[in-house]
Amino acid sequence: MAELKQLFKTKDLKTTQLDNFAINKQKTIYLNYDGSVDELIMLFVNPESKSIVHYIDSHVAILYEPKTMEVIGIQVEAFQKSFITKYAALQKVWRLRDCCDDLTFNNFGDIAIAFERQKPAVAREVVKITEDLLHPQRRKLIPVLV
Repeated sequence: MAELKQLFKTKDLKTTQLDNFAINKQKTIYLNYDGSVDELIMLFVNPESKSIVHYIDSHVAILYEPKTMEVIGIQVEAFQKSFITKYAALQKVWRLRDCCDDLTFNNFGDIAIAFERQKPAVAREVVKITEDLLHPQRRKLIPVLV
């Protein structure tokens, strides 16, 4: 099979939207895990926004807006099967029994509260891991999530 040719370099993606996200201190993160395909999608914009997937390794992709080439999220495939197994810190924030021992899960509301509280921690760990894959001048995701 022929090798795929990249249409552009990762460093060509823009991060203005992320800069604005950081300046406004908006911390809304849309996090979706689909167990049927073992995929985690993390977005910093409304999930209905159009995006294009730009793979930066075999599991991780940067999601960007087609017209502006602005980075708007991260997608991780084989998340539980192979990605998360390599990173202890990510495993710890991902598993509710490890991160939420102060909560008693009596109903769905308790789980929803734990999920909302853990979203930023999961996002930070995913970004820390994927940060090295980005072009050094584009490493702006960590300050946005801290």
